[in-house]
Amino acid sequence: MQALISSEANSLMENIPANLISLIAFSIVMLVAMLLLALKNRFSQQIQSLQQQVQSQEIQLIELQNLLASNQSALEATQQQCNDTQLENEQVSKQLEHRIKVAQEQFSAQAETIEKLLHQQPEDKLYTRAQKLVELGADIAEIMRECEIPRAEAEMLLSIHRQKVAK
Repeated sequence: MQALISSEANSLMENIPANLISLIAFSIVMLVAMLLLALKNRFSQQIQSLQQQVQSQEIQLIELQNLLASNQSALEATQQQCNDTQLENEQVSKQLEHRIKVAQEQFSAQAETIEKLLHQQPEDKLYTRAQKLVELGADIAEIMRECEIPRAEAEMLLSIHRQKVAK
């Protein structure tokens, strides 16, 4: 049976003219050429689209690089301002610490003076008061009466005061 089919195919092939085979072969070649041309055009369009995307991305990259450089410059300027401000704050802090220390020392000295004055003997207070009265121009009787000190001591205070004034 196979031999029968084979012999029929051979007789059919013999009946087809050679021009028809050439025409079919040419049609197939043309069809393949058209398909290749269509693929070439499609790939060219894709390549062109990709090239445009690459150019667009290159422009974006340049813009981003410029923006990054600008931001870095701004950051450096801000960091410098922060450093300057920190240095200034440290200097002010040191000055304030020094002022506080001086104020504390003055306060301590005044507190000690107050303590000494509070712990003075009552007689010392009287003599201090008598000396002030002498400086204000009080006479011997007034000094003796106000400070309750003997006449000799009142005269001694007046004598010392006059010597100081004379110098």
